[in-house]
Amino acid sequence: MTVGRLALVADDARLVASIQAQLEKAFGRGAPQFGLEAIRSRMPREKGVLLLLAAGSPVESERVLRLVQEIYLQKLPPVLVILESGTPGPGRGLAGLDPYVAGRLRWPDQAGQLVQLLRDRLAGRPNLFEAVREILEDVIAARLLAQTPSLVPLVDRIALAAEHDVTVLLTGETGTGKTHLARLLHDCSPRAKQPFLVVPCGAVPANLVESAFFGHVKGAFTGATDRKVGKFEAAGEGTILLDEIDTLPLEQQAGLLRVIETGEYEAVGSNETRHCKARIIVASNWDIDEAVRQRRFRQDLYYRLNVMSFHLPPLRERVQDIAPLARGMAAKFNTRFKKELFDIHPRALDALEGFPWPGNIRQLENAVQQAVLMSAGGELLFDHLPQPMREHRSTPAPATASRPDTLKHNRETHERVVILQALSSNGFNRSRTAATLGISRVTLYKKMRAYGLLESRSGNEE
Repeated sequence: MTVGRLALVADDARLVASIQAQLEKAFGRGAPQFGLEAIRSRMPREKGVLLLLAAGSPVESERVLRLVQEIYLQKLPPVLVILESGTPGPGRGLAGLDPYVAGRLRWPDQAGQLVQLLRDRLAGRPNLFEAVREILEDVIAARLLAQTPSLVPLVDRIALAAEHDVTVLLTGETGTGKTHLARLLHDCSPRAKQPFLVVPCGAVPANLVESAFFGHVKGAFTGATDRKVGKFEAAGEGTILLDEIDTLPLEQQAGLLRVIETGEYEAVGSNETRHCKARIIVASNWDIDEAVRQRRFRQDLYYRLNVMSFHLPPLRERVQDIAPLARGMAAKFNTRFKKELFDIHPRALDALEGFPWPGNIRQLENAVQQAVLMSAGGELLFDHLPQPMREHRSTPAPATASRPDTLKHNRETHERVVILQALSSNGFNRSRTAATLGISRVTLYKKMRAYGLLESRSGNEE
């Protein structure tokens, strides 16, 4: 495997300085460096990336172990080289990683072997030391591939929504990932370092909505013994997600409309006009169009909210998302419960993909959590899954004329994910993607059209 990029992943400042000095001596330049925690949110998804994971203490060795497990559970492509400090103690638990990494070296005793390994992999790839790309759409595509591959065709629209301070409306059933998408929009926006607040509108009593949103002053009503800061003020210059916006009473919708139109509001019991500086994202579990027709939701507010909108289908309609979701969840719970997992058995994945998931992503996460907790060894098995998933898989599905052929459906689902991953890895360039997949541009175009992928970045054809 050839390597196109290199990144050094370590926390120990002295160890980093020592490794960088050796790289500069051998190659004339160092490598981009990330912390063991920071790399998780910026993990490259494209092929041809080599990560140098350096552990300088027993604690860091444990973190390196968990990071390698996460990479393999999520099927991420980077090649790994483990560098263990020569200090007695660290690394004793890392010998078990040998089957999963390109090399495990003691530092600085085997510095020469590291240089030779890099020279071997450098063959014909002069850009070995280029930093992992940080272009907005690449970052978004990488996170979507790990969570919701079905949304990758919308990466350009999501990037546009993240860049600009427009109100965004998210719709979909409970548990489909609306909060995750809102968080992604915030994290990829200029407001990323500011607060991200979620307000569950359905959980706020109608008579307390204005106080929850805008705050109140002391003595504003019985029980108001102190000044309260509202959510819009607490969000500062960050992002506020108003979840279940469809549950907001009509009388409170007028105040929200004013904030969106002018940015102005008053705390309950105060005449002082304040200005909202936060970006507003709203989410609904129901069809707001229907609520407008039934006059349960203000039409003018709906138009103000619906500047950009994204609909998240239920999990049963996006089977291709189940495997990456399950792998990401398994990686998270594997670290939390300190298990030994490196992979999920195909039969277990098959059972997860065949379940209807009425509770959507939340139900899937609960099932994976239980399975990881029950697991023992390096692989999550079918028998580790909760009983409903195992029983559903063992129950033959009724044959109906409208049921698609299972083999054909599974093949097409897998093929669509492979094409999405190849498109993302090649910057949505069709010529390079076709070459990567070993097919012609015409064949790629036909498959993109068949799988509804032409809207992803249709202009980037060369």
